[in-house]
Amino acid sequence: MPPVTTSPAMPSAMRELMSRAQCIVFDLDGPIARVFAGEPAAVIAREMCEAAERDGRLVEELSDCPDPIAVLHGHTAAMRRSNGDEVWAGTVAKMHDLLDAYERKAAESATPTPGAAAFIEACHAAGRTLSIATNNHVDAATRILARMSVRHCFEGPVVGRGRDALRMKPDPAPVLEAMRHDVAVDRHLMIGDTGTDFRAAQEVGMPFYGYHRSERGRQRLRDAGVPLIASGMAEFLPFA
Repeated sequence: MPPVTTSPAMPSAMRELMSRAQCIVFDLDGPIARVFAGEPAAVIAREMCEAAERDGRLVEELSDCPDPIAVLHGHTAAMRRSNGDEVWAGTVAKMHDLLDAYERKAAESATPTPGAAAFIEACHAAGRTLSIATNNHVDAATRILARMSVRHCFEGPVVGRGRDALRMKPDPAPVLEAMRHDVAVDRHLMIGDTGTDFRAAQEVGMPFYGYHRSERGRQRLRDAGVPLIASGMAEFLPFA
């Protein structure tokens, strides 16, 4: 598969979406920063699985999953099916605590996405309301924004993961919480890097533009049905 290139149609689509967008809802991990740049996500996921295994509550198909968010989501779903099993509840609580602590630590070494800060500042200067809907902990999100010196640009909500992991994206709840309800949904734009971001935006009828720095990530977005995909956040800047 050849690398994604910007076709003549893509800048016009980006221009149109950006011209309509009074509010922009960002995913955090990817479009703004690489949260686990200094903390290997697979190691965190394995530690979470080991905690579940010690409790006898490991979901076997997740034992080799390198994504701690997916591990948390899958074990939360299993807990929900257990009909109030207290051991399950304790296991999932431990997973939350482990991931929360790692994400707070990871925020100190997260790598800003090239072009993201300039785009954020330009959107803020243009009077757009900016918010975040992330599956990461809100403390990590606010710390990363502060380290990038763009926290003041986010006048909208910074919505992070709560203690019910089933309300993470693709559930639309974070996107609904992040949007401005006095502004029509079609005057928003969500920028995200996963199929779960796209599905959450679709659920509420919000326009969506995908971003991923890698070809493999862009292919995953295409496979999820995302029609518009940028390979760099700097692509958005001319339309801010």
